[in-house]
Amino acid sequence: MNEPKNASSVLGQALLEAIREAVREAVREISANGHQRELLNPEDLAKCLNVPSSWVYEQSRQGKIPTHRIGRYIRFDLAEVIASQKKISF
Repeated sequence: MNEPKNASSVLGQALLEAIREAVREAVREISANGHQRELLNPEDLAKCLNVPSSWVYEQSRQGKIPTHRIGRYIRFDLAEVIASQKKISF
């Protein structure tokens, strides 16, 4: 006999499916580009751009550079940051 699913079970399945879709999207992006894109922490991004890490944190807070949040951590894709800065330069 089939028992009706409770709300938490349905929600859990929906969350699991959302996570699976996010992973699928990440795999598609890696496959499409032919290589994996590394996400940098603020200090590593600052070194790559030759700017203070305080600049990276401030630009991220203001939404001026693309930022990826992983829980409480922030990470950056160097190519996305460079592209975003090219758009606002002359």
